[in-house]
Amino acid sequence: MKEVDPSWPVVEDSSKCVYIRPEGAGLMLGLFERTGAPWMVDGIPQNFNFGEIEPDWDRMGEYLEDAMKRVPLTLEVGAKKFFCGPESFTPDGGPIIGEAPELQNYYVAAGMNSIGILTGGGVGKLLAEWILGKQAPSDIDVTGININRFHSYQRNPSYRENRVGETLGETYKIHYPDHSPHTCRNAKQSVLHDRLKKQNAYFRDVSGWESPAWYAPSGEEP
Repeated sequence: MKEVDPSWPVVEDSSKCVYIRPEGAGLMLGLFERTGAPWMVDGIPQNFNFGEIEPDWDRMGEYLEDAMKRVPLTLEVGAKKFFCGPESFTPDGGPIIGEAPELQNYYVAAGMNSIGILTGGGVGKLLAEWILGKQAPSDIDVTGININRFHSYQRNPSYRENRVGETLGETYKIHYPDHSPHTCRNAKQSVLHDRLKKQNAYFRDVSGWESPAWYAPSGEEP
């Protein structure tokens, strides 16, 4: 595509779940989905790395068509390669950074949710300061990325299988501060849960607990 300038910026269209950027002498159209599909839930083969998986055209066709319509010239030149590979997403869409609670002096920087290159510089600086200082830097709020925010019940295959599709689907949505996931709920409930529910409580997932956020008027569903 002679019209492509390598200096063009990355363009995102969140309504179509696509990002577009120069790649060699052409364009790369990166696709996301509104609901992802779990892959190899029981375990990834030890010898698998940077590999491809067979595309599910019934699922991906709609996204590909929408992406190419965003850049009409691609409909004329066609696609050179449709690459489909697995990507990792964490239960809440945030990275996993910090010292592992179970093993002293073992530091983790993982779960970048498809933006590892973009966030690599900041993550590297943060983790270096964390390691040298033996604790998280005091000038950075690591609450939303700290590895210790996760719980043991989130490690099982069933949880991962049900949550990963929702997490990926949140990538191109507007992230409101009071958002709570819909999958894998009711794992942890207080002794007052049933009484609060009878009072029309609307529950949020707060660090794994079902916590009441507000109450609906009598006779209305929260």
